[in-house]
Amino acid sequence: MLETLQKKLVNFYIFLDLAKMVKHIPKDFSGVRKIQERRIRKLMKRAYEIPFYRKRFDEAGVRPEDIRTAADLAKLPVLYKDELRAWMKELDKDPKYKDWYHDTTSGSSGEPLMILLSPREKAYMMANWFRVMMVAGYNPFTGKTMSRKSAHSVSAGYDTALQRIGILRRGFLDQYASEEEMIRQVNDYKPDFLYMNKTELMRLCLYCNDHNSKIHKPKYFVPTGEKSDDIARKLFMKILGPGMIDSYGTAEAGACMVRLFDSKEYVVHNDSFVVNMQEDDGTLALDGNIVVTPLYKTDVPLINYSVGDKGTSVIRDGVRFVTSVQGRSNDFFRYETGEVTTFFEIAPIIAHATDVLQIRFIQESFNEITIQCVHNKAESKLTKEEVEKNLTEQLNAKFKHPFKITYNWMDVIPPDENGKLRMIVCKVKQ
Repeated sequence: MLETLQKKLVNFYIFLDLAKMVKHIPKDFSGVRKIQERRIRKLMKRAYEIPFYRKRFDEAGVRPEDIRTAADLAKLPVLYKDELRAWMKELDKDPKYKDWYHDTTSGSSGEPLMILLSPREKAYMMANWFRVMMVAGYNPFTGKTMSRKSAHSVSAGYDTALQRIGILRRGFLDQYASEEEMIRQVNDYKPDFLYMNKTELMRLCLYCNDHNSKIHKPKYFVPTGEKSDDIARKLFMKILGPGMIDSYGTAEAGACMVRLFDSKEYVVHNDSFVVNMQEDDGTLALDGNIVVTPLYKTDVPLINYSVGDKGTSVIRDGVRFVTSVQGRSNDFFRYETGEVTTFFEIAPIIAHATDVLQIRFIQESFNEITIQCVHNKAESKLTKEEVEKNLTEQLNAKFKHPFKITYNWMDVIPPDENGKLRMIVCKVKQ
């Protein structure tokens, strides 16, 4: 009954939560750290009341009062996706969660994951997305937003009474249309803020780049759903302008940190999240596995959740700033010997391969790899054959065993069924 009422009040809660959020990057983080630590203490008390977490506390020999800071969270074990999936399936059988939100991840790292969110948690997650916009300087209430179509999209940006007076205006871009039609829709609507899946945005920008098409440059734009590497960032900003917002997060936890414009680092939303880096043994580190704790999730907490990515960071005045995100830790090239090469080992080669705008590896067998790639025709001084020769030499020097590499040059690499683009598709069994 309460959840039904809260769902009806979700827009009210969004405004309420947004009013309490830090909507700028502070020069002095001391105040934000106090908020973070207060919310950590509150979350620990709540989590200890939940059987799933009480067991994890007890097995680690830790009490709620032992955890007061972001660093203290390393005293608890990491929560992995398979553990979360099993817990969510168990809770889903309980009738008391019937009226909660049942969100589902895209399944880019394997089986999709159903995540339970109470109406209050869902409202906070939505408010947090508005916060991402506002940190960059955009006002979502008076500006014009344009996004990809979803199952719930409508066709116009002036459908409600509020939109007719210029508040919360939102248009939709048909990501399934031809590139020329997508360009026309953007140019007609002239959004201040554009966001869509990174692979879809790449397709649009590649077309504009190859055909010298003129497209409206929004003040701000966000490629969502996937990490944008430096080559992609350069292309996006060439076509759409300097207003790129790189928001990092997950469907399970929400947007936990943001990288603005030409900045070299991500800033964590420390009032609402803890982002730690940990070694495989759980030890805190500057570089390692990204582990996220959303502090607003007190109904069904996610404590020390391993998102599956690795990253690098620096700590200044006790605050962690993330300097790079290196992609999924489960992307492997596999060998018949049982050895693997991770994507991180070849990432420096890809980062400096400026002759290629998009790339994906398909491991066909233990001996063969097909590389799909898009040539940077506008800037490359090398032929495709020269690019192939250079890449093959560099990659096989890094692989533990050399592969026969075949290249498939494309105008744009099509996304997977979930709309994302996996960097490595390994067809050989583990």
